[in-house]
Amino acid sequence: MQKKTLRRVAFTAVIAPALALGASTMASADAYYVSETNKAGPDGAYSHLLKAKSGDGETWFHESHSKANEDGAHSSSTTSGSD
Repeated sequence: MQKKTLRRVAFTAVIAPALALGASTMASADAYYVSETNKAGPDGAYSHLLKAKSGDGETWFHESHSKANEDGAHSSSTTSGSD
């Protein structure tokens, strides 16, 4: 994966929860954010999904990623929420 793509993924992973949690403090604001990246090539495949939602006194965050290459496969998922 290129450095630029890694920086974007890292920035998104850091900023999305902050936006989701911060937006819930605003009285009449609802926010929803989704980012999805998929890549496949001769060196393997990669998928990343990020979702964040805030509104009606609730916040929700979900992030998952999967990777497969000649060394094997890996998958991870994180989900968090509050009301």
